[in-house]
Amino acid sequence: MTLIYTDSPLGAIGFVDITDPKAPKALGALTFKGEPTSVASVGKKVLAAVNTGESKQKPTGILAVVDIATKKVDLTCDLGGQPDSITVSKDKTFAAIAIENERDEDVNDGALPQMPAGDLVIVSLKDGTADCASIKHVTLTGLAGVAPEDPEPEFVAINDNGEIALTMQENNEIVIIDGKTGQVTGHFSAGKADLEGIDNKTDGQLSFTGKASALREPDAVKWLDNNRLVVANEGDWKGGSRGFTIFDRTGKVLYESGASLERAVARLGHFPEKARAFEGHRGRRHGSRDLQRPEVFFSCSPNAPRLSPSTRTPVPNRSSCRSCPRASRRKVPSPFRAATCLRLPMKSISARTAAPVRM
Repeated sequence: MTLIYTDSPLGAIGFVDITDPKAPKALGALTFKGEPTSVASVGKKVLAAVNTGESKQKPTGILAVVDIATKKVDLTCDLGGQPDSITVSKDKTFAAIAIENERDEDVNDGALPQMPAGDLVIVSLKDGTADCASIKHVTLTGLAGVAPEDPEPEFVAINDNGEIALTMQENNEIVIIDGKTGQVTGHFSAGKADLEGIDNKTDGQLSFTGKASALREPDAVKWLDNNRLVVANEGDWKGGSRGFTIFDRTGKVLYESGASLERAVARLGHFPEKARAFEGHRGRRHGSRDLQRPEVFFSCSPNAPRLSPSTRTPVPNRSSCRSCPRASRRKVPSPFRAATCLRLPMKSISARTAAPVRM
């Protein structure tokens, strides 16, 4: 079994043999003339989204199809903009790529709009190889309440029905698209989260007595089934609510973690006190996989180095939080250097029991 990851500073994607997860072996890397931002494996191939732009005012990018065995690029497709994340449909017939065309934080204090606008790319796949001629651009302007003329897509996920969920982080919007037709079938604002018991002062001490109302500005999104979504509320412009939220497909909040994840991280010694006061803990990436535990999903943070598993089905009377063993500091590739993981409580979030999500 091979794990494939992006190494943006190196301009490469890396390969690791995890046949024995306790003894990972580095298998080398493939470098690009650009910044790989995301990868998705399809059979014997891996799709790499690569940012090749020389400036944020003139964004460009490619989709590279790489043979995993030879670590050579089979072909590339022009994406027409700067890609962020990529994912593949469950039936392996198409991939979805968020084209962010991200803002320049040094221009006008980072305020939107900053053209060109981002969009979504859908490309057909056959035997893991992309058909560049099939590329379809999905227009996302005019949807969000925040800077509707300048959508900045961040993350994509596809459910069992081939529907794409997409976050537009700075726009604080979540969009649902039919993966086969490219039609937008729904969208809603991620809204705000009211937080209590947070540390919102950078004063060298941990004092969880503050309050705030913050835009969620979600980064990662994952389908928990065909009707529920979980987002990591990292924030990037005016918001970030320090945790995660579970929505139904219409935008109804089914569960809000509030400040609970931040406080659990602090108890384990990983609160980012040196971060900007309004940021606190920043949830960034989500993942879910069978692993014989279909009720669990994982949350990662860029400024508090840990991996947080959380239950995603009803767990009555669960009130414990425990830490997992600290990861080894052996000389292994960076994806294995997670410091701590923890188990968090969750209230009932649905009357249904979720089916396993296979990725």
